[in-house]
Amino acid sequence: MALEGTIRDFGLPDIFQLIGLQRKTGLLTLKSEHESVVVTFENGMVVMADSSSKRLEDRLGNVLVKQGKLPKERLDESLQTQRATLQRLGHILLSNNYITSKDLKDALQVQVAQIVFKLFRWRDGDYHFAPAEAVDYDRDNFTPMSADFILMEGIRMVDEWPIIEKKIPSLDIVFRAVVDGSMIEIRSADDAAADAPAGPAEGKRGSASTSKIRLTGEEERVYRRIDGSRTVQGIIDATGLGEFEACRTLFDLLNRNIIAPVGRGMVRDTAGGGTEGLAANWLPGYVIIGVAVLAALVGLARTWREPFGISGFPGSLSAITDDLRKWVLVTGLERVDRGIVGYYLARARLPATLAEVADADLVDRTALSLRPLSYVISGEREFRLEALDEAGNAIPGTRIERTLPAMKQR
Repeated sequence: MALEGTIRDFGLPDIFQLIGLQRKTGLLTLKSEHESVVVTFENGMVVMADSSSKRLEDRLGNVLVKQGKLPKERLDESLQTQRATLQRLGHILLSNNYITSKDLKDALQVQVAQIVFKLFRWRDGDYHFAPAEAVDYDRDNFTPMSADFILMEGIRMVDEWPIIEKKIPSLDIVFRAVVDGSMIEIRSADDAAADAPAGPAEGKRGSASTSKIRLTGEEERVYRRIDGSRTVQGIIDATGLGEFEACRTLFDLLNRNIIAPVGRGMVRDTAGGGTEGLAANWLPGYVIIGVAVLAALVGLARTWREPFGISGFPGSLSAITDDLRKWVLVTGLERVDRGIVGYYLARARLPATLAEVADADLVDRTALSLRPLSYVISGEREFRLEALDEAGNAIPGTRIERTLPAMKQR
């Protein structure tokens, strides 16, 4: 039995959830006014996705070129071979030793995920799921993605996109570096562990290191692509990161005054063919994704009499959305709380500010800048942590209070 209808009547998260829960195999075709996308499922897992606006293999090859992993002339040569032999582009690139197996697997995984996640920008369109006995995909180089994973990604994005888009409203924004590249220092996990016992102004590298700006490997990967002319979309392509990860990192660099916007450029090679704002494109979809995740977590998975029956779904989603936002908020606070405790255990004292916890690489700095947090030290070993709303008032249900064990001063 085929599943078909319009996105307005039955949302994409519901479609993905139904296919995933019932472990269906087949092709989900989605059509909008400007684009057609086919998502391939095997036993409820996403194993491939392709778009009419830009074929996956063209997208894959271009990204490998932009990352410097494949010369343009070798891509052109491989595409000619692909058209003549109908072999997969990845197979051709690997058999000629043009790229490594890891390069292909990483790029393919990101590109398929990008196609799928862009679907949740759609506000209208038709869908049709055709069951099949078997489907074809690159089994050697692609790891199937569960429908649950696709929905779960929305949990960490739903609360952050609207904040990120205030500073990065479009993928055509261009940034420039405002600090010299020689001031950048890569902060590895080993460095963080080695530096943990030291005071906030001390470290293994000595006083000269304290004047450096410390970036994680992923932050440095994004920073090195910022040249005053490349757009956000260009940075995404050049780094091979997903849009959310790249924009989240740019947001952090912007908040730390490491980069600054210089204007807008032209977005090239975008899957959607436009430069719409992130708020319009991402927020509605990820709110819906998050809602679907929470619905699954609270036990909406049921056994339907019909292959795609939808009985049992709640009449109102507003309460679920509120609960999801609270869950995301509390989860973020718990990460900050663990960072504070880790700082105390390493230094035998509480950090004076949350910035010290970030400097010690015990919490993601972006997590501190995405929303207002109140951190109050009420004693030598006691602190209170809670989230604030835009008016500066404490959000009920987010308070964490701790009294930590006494430790000897080092």
